[in-house]
Amino acid sequence: MTGRRCSLAIFKRSRRPHSNNTKQETKRPSPTITVLHSAMFWFGFFASAGLFAAVSDLPQAAALSLPTTVGGVSRRDLLIGGTAAVVTAGSPFALPDYGYAAGDNNLPIAVLGASGRTGALCVASCLRRGIPVRALTRTGAWPPAKIDLSVVGFDGDATPTNPLLTVCACDVKDADSLTSSLVGCRAVIYAASASKAGGNSKDIDADGVISAGKACLKNKVGRYVVISSGSTTRPNSLGFKFTEMAVAGIMTNKRLGEVGVAEMYTNNDKLSYTIIRPGGLDEPKVKTVQGPSALEISQGDVLAGFVNRADVAEVSVELALSSAPNIQNTAFELYYKNNVVPVDKKYRKYLDPENGVVKRLTGITYDELFSGIKANYDYLGDP
Repeated sequence: MTGRRCSLAIFKRSRRPHSNNTKQETKRPSPTITVLHSAMFWFGFFASAGLFAAVSDLPQAAALSLPTTVGGVSRRDLLIGGTAAVVTAGSPFALPDYGYAAGDNNLPIAVLGASGRTGALCVASCLRRGIPVRALTRTGAWPPAKIDLSVVGFDGDATPTNPLLTVCACDVKDADSLTSSLVGCRAVIYAASASKAGGNSKDIDADGVISAGKACLKNKVGRYVVISSGSTTRPNSLGFKFTEMAVAGIMTNKRLGEVGVAEMYTNNDKLSYTIIRPGGLDEPKVKTVQGPSALEISQGDVLAGFVNRADVAEVSVELALSSAPNIQNTAFELYYKNNVVPVDKKYRKYLDPENGVVKRLTGITYDELFSGIKANYDYLGDP
């Protein structure tokens, strides 16, 4: 374990002024175009993994026993989309600036799964902001050698000589390790997921998520942010079936983790969680943060799309820092707004921004993007 070297500097987040939304008329796509678009999305999402098979009658996760690689493709690569989505950067997004001022909380944010491709970017995003961060990895080593931290705008000292960074060994399969590692943290981001070296989906995506939540409650950690996956509540969707086939039980176990966290935070009015359900973790040609203006949030687990890991990391850190009541004890979906599809054809009506049930949230700032989120929400039940 590396010694803790956190700065005593106290920080303050600078806020951008909200901009007023102007309602624009949006033409609803025809059902035929919608179905084709949905098919193209899922084709692109899984084509690169070579996973086309008869999945219409795929059994539930408990019956699956697949290897950690399929056709030479790793588990993590299977969860990355193909080239169907191209993100238009538009105007360069100015990453949030943060200054220091007395009186604000200088406790660290802990990132579980900090050696993974999303977790490492969460750590770098904190460092760029000047926020103390605790990088928790199974091996106790950080940074990972092959991950470009500059995609979130960080090009500083990524070693434990940085006074803002503490690197610790923590195994999410070990409850005692979790409890001791999260002492004194202001927030925790759970970015770990099943891997050949780290553990199977039950250990990491279900039990680990729940154990980390219990450790957060025991240590009175103010915010718990869980990076899950879109379609976890839709076992009949292609997204669920293909991903469940790619990694045995992963979607079922992610859902078990979500439910376990929600149950343990029931009636807790001081500590809170937020579950992010990203769409396909596509690495677009522009591998940098696109920012809030490129993103869309919805709640209901009925819409999906691609999103860059860099933007997932940025949103995770913003949520960890936020105390807004509307983002507490809730779940939402996150994806780029320029390529949105229903997770199942029966939900295509929710593509219409005027559908009256599922709000498609956008914004110029993160505060604005988050402002329409509903607290205490899980998913939309079928009629």
